[in-house]
Amino acid sequence: MPNILLIEDDKIIAESIIFSLENDYDSFQIKWCEMGSDALKYFNEFDVNLILLDLTLPDINGFDILRKIRKTSEVPVIIITARDADEDIVLGLDGLGADDYVTKPFNNRVLIARIRAQLRHTNSQPIKPKPVEKVDLKIFEINEDLHEILLLGQVINLTRVECKILMYLIKHPNRVHSKERLLGIMHDRITSAGENTVVTHIMRLRVALNTIDSDCEYIKNHRGLGYSLTL
Repeated sequence: MPNILLIEDDKIIAESIIFSLENDYDSFQIKWCEMGSDALKYFNEFDVNLILLDLTLPDINGFDILRKIRKTSEVPVIIITARDADEDIVLGLDGLGADDYVTKPFNNRVLIARIRAQLRHTNSQPIKPKPVEKVDLKIFEINEDLHEILLLGQVINLTRVECKILMYLIKHPNRVHSKERLLGIMHDRITSAGENTVVTHIMRLRVALNTIDSDCEYIKNHRGLGYSLTL
């Protein structure tokens, strides 16, 4: 039975979603939290298959909740919100890694169809948080406490922003990341900075990595798509 975490402070909307989900023939199990802090506590303690996330909550901004979730898990997240500005949609989907973005008002049948689509991608299996205290990938080591990254045992000389980009690439290797997404990782928000800023930081990262290991090209450019880190 899929376990869904609903983070929504509007009681009428929450009860409508819960009613639809509980009466669906797939028999979803749903946990409703009105406060972001309660939702994060539940998420850290129980297996969750999918999250429905409102952006406007009494205690924590929904985008901040998504940032915290994405530090430890790739669990499917569907944003449900009245905020329909293009910059919010881009930040949610591309900058912070939400899987879908649904604006209010919406039809609950359509929402359930979107939920099923996401669960099919994950085979409806509980997705447990991944440990983040220290990532040891043999080639790279990340020390979260010191904000350091080591390559082949040597500390890489990086700026704060370059460290954030490289940490993200290391934790999500062997896949292409768009410049827009990397911009979101750099600034944790929508920014007026252009994509050329990403290009500049990637060039510096390559120089820093090449200083330690000149035999390998760790960061690859995928023309028109973005960048990937190969391990």
